[in-house]
Amino acid sequence: MSDATKTLLHPFETGMLDLPETGSVLALNGTEGLVHALKAVNVDAVQDFRPEFLKLERGGCRVTPEIEGKDYAMALVLCGRHRQMNEQHVLEANARVAQGGLVVVAGFKTDGADSLRKRLKDRFEIEGQAAKHHGNVFWLRADGAPAEELDTMLVDGRFETRPGMFSADRVDPGSALLAHHLPMDLHGAVADLGAGWGYLSVETAARCAKVKRIDLYEASHAAAKAAQANMKRLASAMLSTTRWLDAAAEDPRERYDAVVMNPPFHTGRSGDPDVGRAMIAGAWRLLKPGGRLLLVANVHLPYEATLAQTFGASGLVARESGFKVLWARK
Repeated sequence: MSDATKTLLHPFETGMLDLPETGSVLALNGTEGLVHALKAVNVDAVQDFRPEFLKLERGGCRVTPEIEGKDYAMALVLCGRHRQMNEQHVLEANARVAQGGLVVVAGFKTDGADSLRKRLKDRFEIEGQAAKHHGNVFWLRADGAPAEELDTMLVDGRFETRPGMFSADRVDPGSALLAHHLPMDLHGAVADLGAGWGYLSVETAARCAKVKRIDLYEASHAAAKAAQANMKRLASAMLSTTRWLDAAAEDPRERYDAVVMNPPFHTGRSGDPDVGRAMIAGAWRLLKPGGRLLLVANVHLPYEATLAQTFGASGLVARESGFKVLWARK
């Protein structure tokens, strides 16, 4: 159980708050540890991130990637790294909880839970707060007011994104470098692993005339929806599918002539090259014999050894502005 989850549970464990005796509890950004700790009540978890969603599902929890239902007795909100998304989750929780029910919010201090409380003071009366386990927790009474959707952003004058997605306000420079170095002879079926909101797939469709199909795989449900919409608008002539899938752990049982990717390397706020290594292994599974992998990464990430151990051949395409483009062949 994470410290943020322990912080969220702190008011209930110390008697400051009671869980509802009837009705259901909504858990936004809910985790397996949180839901299992609340086994005495009915919990509907909402989890956008595919790996956490799968943990909940395998644990027998009720979970959806988007909010469903209303008139909840209580809502619990676990904050993440994105300021706007944290505030939006509180407003959505407020809209889904029966009037007068509690919305309890918690997160790490480094994720801005305390500054979130201060921003919300102008909108709600904060009934209580506490600090524990390197985090902050506070609670308010729901008034049922509807939550407005976050504004769509337009990146590069073309791509529609929303706050909370990776590089939501600009084209990631690493992805742009990889797009610039895509080989013109890329052909057949291509998979984009960790596709985000679809930049690399749209660029592959535009730059590589021999590519016949592009399948996008993305672990964020919201980003996958954005990627699907961007492909439909900007690369409508390309045959493609978009799937909400954890490319590091799930096998879609498709095989490809090439894989392109800009793998994430963070779990929470800490760097973790193992995420990228797992995606490299996932790319190897997806490739046909002789298939190519093209990836971009920060120069300090030690992926060359992983590629050499996993693939028949590999090497460097380009190194520029703190990024490197690598290739490998199965």
